Amino acid sequence: MRYPKVTILLATFNRSHLILETLESIANQTYTHFECLITDDNSTDDTEVVVNNFIKTDSRFYYFKKPKKNPQGLSATRNFGLDLAQERNAEYIQFFDDDDIMHPQKLELQIQPFYENPDLDLTVCMYRKFHELETIEFDLNKADNQDCEIVSKNILKSFYLNQFNLNSLGPLWKSRSLANYRFDESLFYAEEREFYLRIFLLETISYVPVKKILFWYRKHPKAITSNLYSNPKIKADSEKLFQDGYLKLILKQRKPPFYILKSYVQIAIKNGRNDYIKQIQNHLAEPRNFLIPNRLALLIYSKLFQLVKV
Repeated sequence: MRYPKVTILLATFNRSHLILETLESIANQTYTHFECLITDDNSTDDTEVVVNNFIKTDSRFYYFKKPKKNPQGLSATRNFGLDLAQERNAEYIQFFDDDDIMHPQKLELQIQPFYENPDLDLTVCMYRKFHELETIEFDLNKADNQDCEIVSKNILKSFYLNQFNLNSLGPLWKSRSLANYRFDESLFYAEEREFYLRIFLLETISYVPVKKILFWYRKHPKAITSNLYSNPKIKADSEKLFQDGYLKLILKQRKPPFYILKSYVQIAIKNGRNDYIKQIQNHLAEPRNFLIPNRLALLIYSKLFQLVKV
């Protein structure tokens, strides 16, 4: 039986005090046919020293410092990893972060569905948050009673409406499914949400949920998302960029999902974004884009538009 190689893209920045535990959790995988590309966003602490000492003990790990010409930030670091993976003809891609923990069987259990269906785009697992002093119990049987929804008949709709628990670390991807996509490097907040919503909109995605808790997401004071980008203006600016860009992408589709257009009208009403209403109305005014399925939907649009003076 052929065992395909999984390429793990581990983004890091100033994690000398935490990354060793993450690296050990990866090294302890029961599925051993992997490579781990550690991409460093030019850390200013001892991350490079810690990583280089570790990789001397395991030839499956490689360290790469991101070129300084590249933008700073997690999105650009992940993209640097994707470029490296493409150069190495990666078959499968697993994103991971430098402060989280893999279950020993994460790769093993998430690669199995691909044997049965090689046309899958990804498999996805459940996860849990943990704090620094907690003890992690690698008990697969505890997953059944936990609230982490990873099953959906419409992955775009479920993820857009926040009914689907997905982040960068959960999926194991077929690399060809990501070949034409990169993270938006202008975003410092919600970059993974934008990335997945873009893919789910533009591609027909086939996936299998693995209903087991297979990684732990660390909550701590120095987490990038809660610390480095805690500035309200940075968060607000990134969210605006995301919303503006995604609406433009949505309106390039002949039949954009009704629930997404409806949500943008609601955002416009809440935030005074009449430009959103104008863009949607202009799109619907074109006969070839007229997607109202029935009178009820038409009534909903009419009521929403009446709330805004355009």
